[in-house]
Amino acid sequence: MPDRRFTAVTTVLTGLLLIGSAATAHAHGDTIHLTVTGVSGGHPVTKATWEDDGHPVNEKVAGTLTATSADGTSVGPWRFVPVAGEPGTFTTAEALPAGRWTITAQTAFPALGRAESQAEVAPASVAPSPAAPAAATPRAAAPRTESDGGPGVGTPLAIGGAALFVAIGGFATLRVRRRRNRPS
Repeated sequence: MPDRRFTAVTTVLTGLLLIGSAATAHAHGDTIHLTVTGVSGGHPVTKATWEDDGHPVNEKVAGTLTATSADGTSVGPWRFVPVAGEPGTFTTAEALPAGRWTITAQTAFPALGRAESQAEVAPASVAPSPAAPAAATPRAAAPRTESDGGPGVGTPLAIGGAALFVAIGGFATLRVRRRRNRPS
């Protein structure tokens, strides 16, 4: 009978380990809330937060931006470019020409999101160079902390769970070997 109890406990612990890690993957929810916050130097700026908890989206985001002017001219789709030092903030490498624009931002990964906003781009605010804005220039990433979506409680918990699983496997192997070496 001890073998059945041991097998049952091992199975339950393994199940809890797998279920626990799956539950933390969807802690933020499954929808991104997008807000077009304005235009900087002709480049639209979009803020992405998780719908359920309002935390910034720190993961890689597959998002695009399109814009339609008052006279019907359309531009885009342009890919999102992360703004360095501002978690969950994105811009585009391309700048909008001067005028009034209806801007549509959409994401497909890590979750769906959509926003539409009106923006006025002044002729003086449009950057003369077609180069990407300085804010979008990639910099060395700072170490991520739990508060910005980096490794937190889940990582040590997963490592501890894996260590426990290995220890249980070692204990089971030891029991089997002792049982085989027992005189009959």
